[in-house]
Amino acid sequence: MDEKSLKPQLRFKGFADAWEQRKLSKIATMHARIGWQNLRKSEFLDSGDYYLITGTDFDDGKIDLKNCHYVAKERYDQDRNIQVKNGSILITKDGTLGKVAYVSNLKKPATLNAGVFNVELLAENTDRKYLFQYLKAPFLMSYVAQKATGGTIKHLNQNILVDFPVIGPTKPEQQKIGTFFSNLDNLITLHQRKQNNKKLWRHLIC
Repeated sequence: MDEKSLKPQLRFKGFADAWEQRKLSKIATMHARIGWQNLRKSEFLDSGDYYLITGTDFDDGKIDLKNCHYVAKERYDQDRNIQVKNGSILITKDGTLGKVAYVSNLKKPATLNAGVFNVELLAENTDRKYLFQYLKAPFLMSYVAQKATGGTIKHLNQNILVDFPVIGPTKPEQQKIGTFFSNLDNLITLHQRKQNNKKLWRHLIC
């Protein structure tokens, strides 16, 4: 990491301080469902009061709750470290590795199935949306491709993620950046919906 890369040329007005590089372990903790807590298929419920989020529920930086399973209350209560809430950041660690989601649409409590990390902030000087956008950028996927373990089926171990380097400015500038990219994501999603609607109408009337 050189000095030039810690002082980006493109900045929001009023910010000029050098950025800082820290390991992810200095910013956040990562928790997943551990072996003895693993769920049997019979415990995957079609309805209920507690969502069970899996790696297959990740959809372009968000969680698609439409096809989520549910679990019993005792399974939700089993481990508070994998209880998910709005504002949680999740990372897949098995199968399709390194997919990241920012949880924002929960209307019920939720927990995680095996294969997903719950990322909880440690540092008060880190903005959640900035960290999510940074993890969603290509840096993490490139890092994961180099470090993931296993043969045909790859795994992303916690001791790999802890050393992932995160570069960032002070929290006020992080908030500006996080909000900017979140708004951009929403704009892109809106544009895609409009395009899909146009295609649907063309299909219907042609």
